Amino acid sequence: MSPVQMLLGCLLLLYLSEFLVWVRPDAWLFRRRGRGWEAVTHGALISSSRGSLHWVYPIPQLGRAYSVRSCAPLVTTTGSNADGPLVAAAFSVPDIERRCQFVTHSLRSLRWASWGLWVLICLVCPLLLLWVGLQPMLWVVVSGSVILMATNAWMLAQIHAKLFSESGDERLRLVLSACLSPLAAIRSWDLAHKQALDGFHPLAVAAALPNFRGWECLAAAEWRRLRYPLAPVRSPDGAIILDAPDSTKVRAAIEALARARGIEPAFWDAAPKAEDPTHTLYCPRCRSQFTRQATACQDCRWTTLLSISQ
Repeated sequence: MSPVQMLLGCLLLLYLSEFLVWVRPDAWLFRRRGRGWEAVTHGALISSSRGSLHWVYPIPQLGRAYSVRSCAPLVTTTGSNADGPLVAAAFSVPDIERRCQFVTHSLRSLRWASWGLWVLICLVCPLLLLWVGLQPMLWVVVSGSVILMATNAWMLAQIHAKLFSESGDERLRLVLSACLSPLAAIRSWDLAHKQALDGFHPLAVAAALPNFRGWECLAAAEWRRLRYPLAPVRSPDGAIILDAPDSTKVRAAIEALARARGIEPAFWDAAPKAEDPTHTLYCPRCRSQFTRQATACQDCRWTTLLSISQ
């Protein structure tokens, strides 16, 4: 392998490494899939108790992803039911659509700087390397990258401060990365969107994203998780997250959203058909099926199994 091929291979690996997204364990990741969107619920490249690592499309704009915390807007510190207006705001699909449009419009100037860097590194750099050699290529690419990176970082800092004034740590990380690495600067437009929809419920975000895939399956699983809670979960600061029995209004909001999409949520709690003649019991929380010897669900730890109609 020639030195030129080794250099191009290293650049390719570095480029692809920038299109990996780290997701916290309490957040849903929404990424592009073809012409639509999908929620990533499995298939992580790396997974641990602190989060998981997922891939996105290695092309600017197609690599955009949203990270939405599953319980951020729906937490009560008093132990009572979630306030109605708070739940309604978290499930407002029109507000999510307007937020998406506003953030995308605000970041439009940053998009062109990111595309300029992408063209310079992915197209101009290999062509100059083949036509004029290494040293002239480095002079042109380094000069152009410094100018575009400085412009990109300045615009990123200004726009991010207006959109996410409370996210100072995240803004510092994005700006420093964009200043130090041209590959990170290419991703700055995509990464600036990552927290744009935090504060809304993930199912409402899924309903607002165009051509989203598998909404009913996600909604049914989330509805059953709230319908059959394992136990109230208390955080160190005393907040109770809504995997506890006080989730009636959240379930009602999910049901209303389903009916607005032409889906009847009553079927989500119906007994499934047996996947095997020996399966006579099922878990109402995760829908796993068992033989009559089972006493509890080993998948989700639910303790009361129901009978499957034969």
